Amino acid sequence: MKNAKPVFLILGAAAAVVVIGVGVLGFLFQYTGSNTTDYYGRIDNELVEKITPHGGMNYRYHLPVYLEDGSREDLDLDTSRILKDGAYIHIETAPLRGVLRWEEMQYDELPAPVQAQYPPES
Repeated sequence: MKNAKPVFLILGAAAAVVVIGVGVLGFLFQYTGSNTTDYYGRIDNELVEKITPHGGMNYRYHLPVYLEDGSREDLDLDTSRILKDGAYIHIETAPLRGVLRWEEMQYDELPAPVQAQYPPES
C-alpha cells in the first residue's frame, strides 16, 4: 500500500491533462464555429484537378473567390464530383477546420460588390 500514493498522483495528473485537452479542443471548435468567413465565387471547370481521393473527395478546384466587400482571395475547394460549370457558389469556412459547407446560388443572390466582379448574365 506504500506505493499506492504515487499511482494515484500519476492517474490524477493524467486525468487533469485529458480534461484540459478536451476543454482546449472544445474551445477551439466552438471558437471556429462562430468565427466563419463567407466567400463567393463562380465555378470554372478549367480550374479543377483530379486528386488522390480522401474523405470521399475526388476533385480540387483552385478558385478566385470574393469576400462580401468584393475583395479577392484564392481558395481550394475539394469536392466529390465535378460541379456545374459557371454556377455561382457560396462557401463558408472556419479557421483550423477549412470549408464547412458550400452551396450554389443565383447571380442576384450575390452581394452587390461580388456581382460587380462578374459580367452580367445574358
